[in-house]
Amino acid sequence: MFYLLFGVIIMKKIWIIHNSKYGNSEKIAKQLADGLKDSYDVSENSIKKISPEDIAKDEPYGLIVAVRIVAFNSDREIRKFLREVDNFTTKPISKVAYFATHALGWKKLFIRGMKKTLKKIGCVEEVCPEFLEVKMQKPEGPAVEGADAKIGEFISTLKEFLA
Repeated sequence: MFYLLFGVIIMKKIWIIHNSKYGNSEKIAKQLADGLKDSYDVSENSIKKISPEDIAKDEPYGLIVAVRIVAFNSDREIRKFLREVDNFTTKPISKVAYFATHALGWKKLFIRGMKKTLKKIGCVEEVCPEFLEVKMQKPEGPAVEGADAKIGEFISTLKEFLA
C-alpha cells in the first residue's frame, strides 16, 4: 500500500488494463480502480490507448488484467500485450491478478490461455490464486444480477493480495 521514502509517503503503483469491446471490461476495471484508489496509485486504461512500454516504464507493483472471453478462449490481444510488457520490463511486477467477462455458460477452460500466458512471462512474480468471473446478459451487457456484489468481494480479495 504505502511506503516511506526520505520521509515522504509513496503509494504503490497498480495498473488495470483492458481490451473492452462493448464497455463491460472497462466498466469493471473502473470499479476496481475506484475500490483500490484509496490505498494505491491506480492507473486504468485500454491496451488500445497505451503501450507495453508505458506500463514497463512505470515499474508497477501490481497489474490487474481484464480478460474478455472471445470464441470460447481468453482474448488473444490482451495476452499478446502482456508478452510485450514482459519484453520491456526491467523490474518484475510483484503482484498480478485478472478478471474475465463473458456472455457464455462459464467453463474454467476458457481462462486457460491467460493462465498459460502468465506462467510463461518472466516479469510476473506472483499471480492471485483467485480471479473474478462476471457473466453478461448478452455480449453488449449489462452484467447479470449479483455482479456488483462479486466485484466488491474481488476488491477485498485484491486488497489482501496486494498488501
